[in-house]
Amino acid sequence: MKRSTLPVLLILSLSQIGATDCGAVIDDPGFDLWCGESLCSWKVVRGDAQRAATWHSADSGVALLGSDSAIQQLAPVTSDDGVCLRFDLVANVDEGAEVSLEIDVYGDGTVEKSERIPTSSWRPVSFRLLFTAPFEGIRFELAKRGNGNAVLAQIHAELADDCSGLTPISGAPAPVGARCDAGTDCASTMCVGSVCAACDPEGAACPTGVCGVGDALGPNLAVPLACVATASREVGEQCASGAECTSAICAKEGAYGVCSACDATTSCGGACAPAWRVGDFFPRPGPSVCRPGEHTGASGAACGTDADCQSNDCSGPEAKQCSDGRPCTTRDDCPAGSDLIPGECTTFGALGGSCA
Repeated sequence: MKRSTLPVLLILSLSQIGATDCGAVIDDPGFDLWCGESLCSWKVVRGDAQRAATWHSADSGVALLGSDSAIQQLAPVTSDDGVCLRFDLVANVDEGAEVSLEIDVYGDGTVEKSERIPTSSWRPVSFRLLFTAPFEGIRFELAKRGNGNAVLAQIHAELADDCSGLTPISGAPAPVGARCDAGTDCASTMCVGSVCAACDPEGAACPTGVCGVGDALGPNLAVPLACVATASREVGEQCASGAECTSAICAKEGAYGVCSACDATTSCGGACAPAWRVGDFFPRPGPSVCRPGEHTGASGAACGTDADCQSNDCSGPEAKQCSDGRPCTTRDDCPAGSDLIPGECTTFGALGGSCA
């Protein structure tokens, strides 16, 4: 590694190793599209969708409603898993409906290939798809345009053995947060610490702000370096340098940095240590505060959790993080495991907390 500030990004990228469930690459065990009246793993991105009957009384499908509707799922599969996939479904599509499978490598919003799903009456439809390595994650979108009826069922995708003769689908150049070997691999033309980055701390300065820890484009991609406003990150947020933090302190444990209230140079009257830790196998530190968990913080003192305060009340927005330390709102923001299910989004304490 050629830069001391870069292992943060490498560690984060290593959490994005691909995932399949016995070769399956989308999450829909047993073809169970529905959890109650809501789609289990697919998400409605346009229009509306509802449960619909199919040719079999025990199997519900999804009807795409209106003249422009779509559902999607981001699969965590990577080229490390394989580059040949088979996508299957059963379709009931009227002549007045134009239905397609849209393929977005990396899930960055660019559709690299569209496959038309033919007009049919409960006909099995299968596509073999060959991809150019490397890639990390594929967003599958099933879209309907037109006013005809369209019901889809038995949606499944898995690794396949034979894609001979197919033209590979390429997502290159890669978006920020994807793994890379050189700048030419990246849309940003910058490969920093084996991750495509939006800025380089040892290159040209950012037009405004500082080159620090940005926001991940998706759970399948690493948290990248990006230009961020100076002193814009609260205590508890990830950082690469103190310039990003409102506290001006980016506490490091190994290569992982967190905006913190203290460091080794701070007089705490006791230990300066992480207020919490994230993850089971490779626990990552939360923000360092003075005497965490000792209930010693006076009113106005920086804190990470209630246990840091005399009042037992650490006030601030919730600090919700995935197991790799990235911020999250729901578990859908977190990388998926080998079961294709996103990891937990857990509340640990407060961001920029102060004792009441």
